[in-house]
Amino acid sequence: MAYSLRVGSSRHSNNTCKQPIRAHAPFTMRVSTCIMILTLASGLVSASSMSEHGSTNNYFGVGGLVNLGNTCYLNAQLQCIYHIPKARDLILHSQQHEKSQKQTQTKTQEMLGLAHVFSNMQQNNAPSSSSTSTSSTPTTTRVLCQVLGINPYEQQDSQEFWKLLLPELKSAPLVDLYQGAYEDYVAALDGSGRERRREEPFLDLSLDISSGSVLKSMEDTFGKPELLSEEEGNGWRPEKGADKVDALKGSLLRVPGLPSILQLHLKRFQYDWQTDTMSKLKDRFKFPKALDLSTICTDIPKDQDPSTVIYDLHSLVIHVGEYGSGHYYAYVRPNVRTNGWFRVDDSEVTKVKFREVCADAFGGRSSRNRESSNNNHKKKGIWARFLAFFSGDGNAYGYGGRTSCAYMVQYVRRSDIPMLYLEEGKDK
Repeated sequence: MAYSLRVGSSRHSNNTCKQPIRAHAPFTMRVSTCIMILTLASGLVSASSMSEHGSTNNYFGVGGLVNLGNTCYLNAQLQCIYHIPKARDLILHSQQHEKSQKQTQTKTQEMLGLAHVFSNMQQNNAPSSSSTSTSSTPTTTRVLCQVLGINPYEQQDSQEFWKLLLPELKSAPLVDLYQGAYEDYVAALDGSGRERRREEPFLDLSLDISSGSVLKSMEDTFGKPELLSEEEGNGWRPEKGADKVDALKGSLLRVPGLPSILQLHLKRFQYDWQTDTMSKLKDRFKFPKALDLSTICTDIPKDQDPSTVIYDLHSLVIHVGEYGSGHYYAYVRPNVRTNGWFRVDDSEVTKVKFREVCADAFGGRSSRNRESSNNNHKKKGIWARFLAFFSGDGNAYGYGGRTSCAYMVQYVRRSDIPMLYLEEGKDK
């Protein structure tokens, strides 16, 4: 499997890791690691049996993951996956019904490695009956890294990591949770009715951040077709040998193509053709706690449940730093019916308020934060102002400072919450 890698540096005390460049290398796996994972597989069955007593269906305490060098990208994405009970259940129970080691070998080593990590997270994060403390022991991902042939000192792209790993898990039910589809079309404007339509599956949607918000970006992507003008030389040729005609080219997102888990990839890195350099866009880009796609999906029947086009914000991956160096961490809301948010920065877990999430994730500065910053700035001495300027403090930015912003945003479909939280068939 091709994978995007970049040589990184060892973990620094300021939580700085390397940002990936597009160079390709395959996942590799050592024989000794395969044997180790097959040995561990039998233990996953007994560990996952916790769900038979209701543990998998509960909202676990949020626990951290050990950074093995530059594995913050992996840690952040795994937190977003783990806190979807259905996804966690599919991964943990991938071996539950296997009857022999021979059958176990039919499962991918990638799935076994991920299940091993999730099994340990489940045990480490389970609330203790003798204490009300939410603290837990950080879980290591060393086995998973060994299975995937990942050098823990090489940084990778967090969103691309999951997008490429998911198909390798060979779990159709798991892929179905994330996979959606939109329709690309080209339609002639000459009244002939000639058109071309094609369904495009996706595991995430990449959004341009120049519009300033998720909804506007999606409206631009799926609501504003491009005019192909024959007069301007870019008309559409419906078939070979035919004359070019004016046409509309665009994409449509329809209700049947909406996934249960919607991952939005925010295009924060851009290439400058004139300078031949990559840079990070830190412009402000807002997203709502509840995303209503009724203005995007125009095929909604009048009698359909409106919750089928509403998505609730579940988690996000933050990137702090510039292109070429940086660090990833996550915010998760394990129970989307409450407002309980946690920041998971590798092994450090902190309960936060949603306004703190927004301050750290939107990028740039809000007018409220800017006004507060200016007031505080006037009260500070010269040295304090100097430190605040270079650290990004002074209430002007969020936890990650002036370069922090969301890189991946994950929503869950409101109508699918009972399924995603394993509530179907249970007494409410």
